[in-house]
Amino acid sequence: MTVLVTGAFGNVGRSTLQALRAAGDRITILEADTPRNRSLARELAPDCRVVFGDVRDPEKAREAMEGVDAVCHLAALIPPAADRAPELTVSINVGGTKNLIEVAAGQGRKPRFILASSIAAYGDRILSPWIGASDPLVPNDDDIYGKTKVEAEALLRSSGLPFSVLRLSYIVWRKKLRKDPLMFHMPPATKIEVCHTEDTGRAFAAAARVPDALGGTFDIGGGESCRTTFRDYLDRMFGLFGLGSSRFLPDSAFARSGFHCGWFRDSDDAERILHFRGKTIEDYYREVGEETRWLRPLTAIVAPAVRRSLLAASPFLGTMGRKLQGAGA
Repeated sequence: MTVLVTGAFGNVGRSTLQALRAAGDRITILEADTPRNRSLARELAPDCRVVFGDVRDPEKAREAMEGVDAVCHLAALIPPAADRAPELTVSINVGGTKNLIEVAAGQGRKPRFILASSIAAYGDRILSPWIGASDPLVPNDDDIYGKTKVEAEALLRSSGLPFSVLRLSYIVWRKKLRKDPLMFHMPPATKIEVCHTEDTGRAFAAAARVPDALGGTFDIGGGESCRTTFRDYLDRMFGLFGLGSSRFLPDSAFARSGFHCGWFRDSDDAERILHFRGKTIEDYYREVGEETRWLRPLTAIVAPAVRRSLLAASPFLGTMGRKLQGAGA
């Protein structure tokens, strides 16, 4: 079969390309025309048909959609960039999705449409962390990204296209190891159910072809072996970087609420239909350990300075608090 992938050069996009190749599919890519994407096309997609253009452009969408059996729509503006440019976020995440849906609906043979949605659609669940696909969608008031995902889902459901919606959780990738700019906005007690990027890619590839996936909304998470809390996650990650425990960052350095994430009570249902899981959170930690094995000895030397810089980066600690915490770090 032939599958169109938007956002193919992002984290999940790369894994989706890998999974589609493994399934023997022909792949078309629609990506923004930038020097970076031109370079990545040569590196990551020499065997793919690549159309460079904007997902909001009907002509480019029609060119990319020609002859495809399924669309994996991953392209979106995500936080924190989404928060800095709300109008652009709506234009791309909603307008781009609307454009692709309209083009797909106008095809003689309508392709299956798989939409990447997000756990952000459920809003803050720190007090009720068990999440299911039938739960109300109540994105946080200040979360433009979550709101655009809810709107994009509604557009797809009313389109008449054969579809699946995949709501993604905390996606981990061994190469994505820079400090998350939103780190301090997640309360340490937040429950997170990670999903390895490779497993997520397999979920999209399966949703493009599995009959039982049609019309379904799936919470894509790694299940019991991938559940943790944000504090425990930070402890493990900081240790792998040579920083020791994360406890030098007090709870007061983090937001108390207003984020999303939780544990999916129905992600096993998604696994039964899509059969995508192959990695646990311990697998991910081992991968990170391999990536950081040369860095750890160096980080250990400068750990006090790194801890102080992390404390200073918290937007929730006052100046004096940061100084006091830094002195004891």
